[in-house]
Order: sequence, then C-alpha cells, then structure tokens
Amino acid sequence: MKIVIILPTYNERENIRKMIPLLQQEILPTIKNHQVSLLIVDDTSPDGTADEVKAFMHKWHTIKLLSGTKQGLGAAYVRGMQYAMKEMQADAVMEFDADFQHDPYDIPRLISAMDKGADCVIGSRYIAGGSIPKEWGFDRKFLSVVGNWVARVVWFNFTVHDVTSGFKLTKSSYLRKIDLDNLLSHTFAYKMQILHDILQLKAKVVEVPIVFKERGEGKSKISTSDQFESLYVVLRLGIYDHKRFFKFLVTGGTGFFLQMVTTAVSIQLGAEQFIAAMIGGEVAILSNFLINNTWTFGDTKHIKEQGHFFNRLIKFNVASLASIFTQGGVVYLAVNFLGSHQYLFGYDVPTSLIILVPTIILIIIPMNYFIYNYIIWKTQHLKNN
Repeated sequence: MKIVIILPTYNERENIRKMIPLLQQEILPTIKNHQVSLLIVDDTSPDGTADEVKAFMHKWHTIKLLSGTKQGLGAAYVRGMQYAMKEMQADAVMEFDADFQHDPYDIPRLISAMDKGADCVIGSRYIAGGSIPKEWGFDRKFLSVVGNWVARVVWFNFTVHDVTSGFKLTKSSYLRKIDLDNLLSHTFAYKMQILHDILQLKAKVVEVPIVFKERGEGKSKISTSDQFESLYVVLRLGIYDHKRFFKFLVTGGTGFFLQMVTTAVSIQLGAEQFIAAMIGGEVAILSNFLINNTWTFGDTKHIKEQGHFFNRLIKFNVASLASIFTQGGVVYLAVNFLGSHQYLFGYDVPTSLIILVPTIILIIIPMNYFIYNYIIWKTQHLKNN
C-alpha cells in the first residue's frame, strides 16, 4: 500500500530540520510491506522552510515538496491530500504535524491498525492511554475537552472519542468521496468535517491512544476565531444531519402542548386521569400526524406510495396505539402508587401531568420516532436526490 504522510508547514524550519531525518532514518525503515513517502506542504514560509526541505530531497527521493500561498491549515491539508491521491497515487494519507506534538514513533502504530482492517485510524487523546499536555492551562484543556464533547453530542456519535484529533490515517477510497473543494472551514475545523463525512460513509474508524505533546519549537497557531469557527462547523453539520429529527422535536413539542391542555381540560370535566391522559395522547397524535405528513416528512418524494391520506391516518393511529397505552399505563400505575395529586412548587398538581413529562421524553419520543420512520413513512425515508 502506498502511504503518503502529509506535513503542513509555515515557519517550521527548525522543526522540519529535526523531523525529516528522524522519520527517514528511524521511523520509516521500521514500516514493512508499505511504500511510505513524505509530502511537505509549505505555505511559502518566510523563514526558509522550503529550502530546508529541498536540501533533504537530494538525499531522500521519497520526499516531495508542494508549495502554495497561506490560506489556512485546512486548505494546506486539502491541497496535500489532492496531490497525494492524484500525483502520488496514494492508497492512504496521513495527517501529521511537523511540530512534534504528534509523536513520530506513533506512526507505525496507526499503520498497523489499518493493516488490521480499519478504513480510518485516529490518534486519540481521549481514550485509555491517551492524554493532552500537562503544560496546557485550564482554559485550553477545558476548550479541548468540552469542544470534543459538544461535537459528539451534536452529531449523536459516541463511538469516536476524539473528533478533533489532527493525527489521522485515512484510506484514499473514502477521501475521494468527500467534496474537499467545498469544506466549511479552511482552518482547524476542516479535520472535524472530514471525520464527520467519513463517519457518514460508514467507514470503519479505529482509535489508537496517543500522548499529545507540547510544541517543540514555535507557538500554537490556533486562535479564538478558529475555535468559534469550529463550533459553527459542528452545529451546522449536526443540524443538517438531523434536520428531520429537529423538525420531529418541534412537531412533538406542539403535540405535547396540546396534550397537556387536553389532559387538563378532560380532568376538569370529570374524566379519570388515565382516561384523560389517553385522550390527550390521541389529540397529540392527530396533531403530530398532520404536521409530520406535511412538514417533517414532506420533503421526500414517495408520499403517494403510502396510499390515501386517510389510510395513512388510520395506519398512523394504529401504529401509535402503543404510545397511548404506554402513557395511560404509566399514569395509572403512578396514580395508584403515588396518589392522584402531588404538591409541587406550591401547587397541587395532578400526578398524571407530572409523570407524563419524563414518560414522553424517555419513552414516547424515541418510540414514536422509530414508528414514524420505519412504519408510517418507511417508503419515503430517503431524501430527494
């Protein structure tokens, strides 16, 4: 397999002077059964980084230099990836910083993980055996850890522990499927979008623990604007991925409000609490059906395949009976065990209104989302092309 290690540089002359001999003399000779090359992507560094690389190119012919204008870390990596895949016929590319924050001795470990079947290997700081620099201040540690968690939560992906890592090895067959020319960020957030798209392609992603170090020479180039841009990229990708689910939540919120009002009115009119909860549930289901049919799932192209509107409505009600009886059963048990009313925030509140909130959030919402996607609108689940 042809592997190209991409090292982006800007004023990294001192680091590259140490890094290239270390890679060529100590690291790469240990990697068997692969053809490994170095691609230094230099953004016309004024300190003469490119001249240093050219001197090494006379000694080692597996080194390539790609020069260009300074447009950001992401732009440099993308330029390198495209060159590696097109001009160097790379089967896999590795993102690797030249500043020694990534340990060169970890390179064979990532390649070994790909040899075992991974499509993308991440040098992970947030799994057992991995770590971030002790020298970092609390603010940077906080931003790194919390930022990583925000991305995982927004993307509903908890299989990958380090989504912000810049040390990765990825098969070219997956990178070619990503629109590298139109990434949302040209700076640090590029890595998050590429990983996001890799995960969307169902690639097998494996994490290898790494100890992330403080820079050897120079200073960190990440800025506050880069951090805000990363948050923007994470949120935009998350909303796009789950826009149907967000619509579903808005629809469910509307139905929830109508359910609470209907349940309260039914109780005032003398209905038993568990009967009132079931009536309120049916009102919410009718509301949810109408809004979901025209809005949440309205952007798909096979709605007619579901049959006549009223046939779908009947199917929707039958399929949703599970949620009605679930709510009624939970309320019935709660009233029998806890009593008909509870004293809450200075008010005497019916038990049904209190217990419905966690029941709907923890049970009904996930159950209904599954029913809507895979029973009622199953043939229109694919989006328009």
